[in-house]
Amino acid sequence: MSSSLPLEAKVERDRRVWNECAGTYEERIVCGHPDVLAYESFEEDFLDRVLSFLSREEDRPLGLYDVGCGSGRLHLRYGLKVASSAALSEADVVRVASERRGRAAYAYDPVLAAKLEYVGGLDFSSEMLTLATKKLRDAGLGSLLGGRLRLERGSAFELSPMTGAVVPVVACVCNSIGVMQGPEGAEKLFASIERAVGTVGGIGIISAYRKEAVGSFALGNYESTMDVCGQPKWLTPDTYANAAYRKVPKGYKRAHESSDSIEVDVFDQEGRLVAGAQRLVRNPDLVRKTTETGHIETHSDYESRWYSFAQFEHWIASCWGAHKAWHVLGAELDVMRGEPAQIAILDPRERLAGLFHRWLKARKPTG
Repeated sequence: MSSSLPLEAKVERDRRVWNECAGTYEERIVCGHPDVLAYESFEEDFLDRVLSFLSREEDRPLGLYDVGCGSGRLHLRYGLKVASSAALSEADVVRVASERRGRAAYAYDPVLAAKLEYVGGLDFSSEMLTLATKKLRDAGLGSLLGGRLRLERGSAFELSPMTGAVVPVVACVCNSIGVMQGPEGAEKLFASIERAVGTVGGIGIISAYRKEAVGSFALGNYESTMDVCGQPKWLTPDTYANAAYRKVPKGYKRAHESSDSIEVDVFDQEGRLVAGAQRLVRNPDLVRKTTETGHIETHSDYESRWYSFAQFEHWIASCWGAHKAWHVLGAELDVMRGEPAQIAILDPRERLAGLFHRWLKARKPTG
C-alpha cells in the first residue's frame, strides 16, 4: 500500500476496491457485524433526533444529503419515514408495509414528511449505487427515485454550496472519512462540507471511529470481515493472503474480546474449500503499530484510517474555524453503542445549540 501515490490515483484504486467488494460488504458488514450494526443504529438515532429538532425549530424545509452514501442506508430509513401510502402504487404500498413491519424506526413520520424535502446522496462507486437503487426499489420506494430520493455518482471532495430554500444537513457517516484516501482526503472532506453548508448556514456532520478505539474495536472487526477487506497485515501466517483466495472467518469477534487468534475457512475463486479452520494469530509488533497509527492495512488494496480525537480537533479548527462547531465523543451520547465513535458537527447558525446544550450540559470532551 503506497502512501506516496497521488490523491487521484488513490481515488481510482479505491473506486475499484469498492466496486469489487460492494456485494460482500453489504452482506457481511452493513447487514452483518453486530458491532457495526450497533454503531449504525447509534448514528441513525442521532440523526433522527437532529432532524426531529430541526423540524420543530426551523420554518424552512430540510434536505438531507449523505456523502459516501454507499448502498443507501439513510435513503432507505428516511425514505420509509416520509413515504405516504397515498402517493404509492398498490404494489409499492405492500412492499413498504413489509419493510416497516416490526421496525418502529421505519414508521411513517408525518412531521418529518412535511419538513424533509429530499434525501440526496453521492458515492464514487457505481456498484454501491446500483445496490442502493435496487434496495430502494425492492422496499417500494422506486417512485421516489430521482425526486424525493436522489442518488448520484461523484466526489466527496467537490461539493458545491447548497443553495435554495431548504436548510441542508450534509452527513458523512459510518467512518466513510476513514476510507477517503488517507489524511489528505479527510482534510478535503472537511473543507468540502464547509463549502457546501458554511455560507448557507446548514449543518455538516462527520461521524467516525476514533484511533483510541482501534485496540478494543477495530482489530476484531477487521479480523471478522476479512472476506470483505482482505487479511489484516497483523495476522500470521499470510499463506493464501492474496487475491486468488477468499478467507471466511468462522464467526464474529466482538469489541474488547481478548483472543489473539481467529479461525478461517479458505476458498479459491471457484468457491472450493482449500483449507478448513486455518488459525491466524496476531503479531504483537504489527498490532502495536496499528493501534499507534490507526492505519488499517490488509493484504489487498483495501485500507482504512481511524483518526484520533486530537486530529479531528485540528481539522475542525483549520477547516471550520470561522464557524461554530461541535465535537463530541460518541460515549457522551450513548455509552454502549457510541463508545468507539466521535462526531464533528458544523453549525454556522448555531441551529443545534439548544439540542447540544441539553445533551452535553456544556461539557467539553478532551482527546
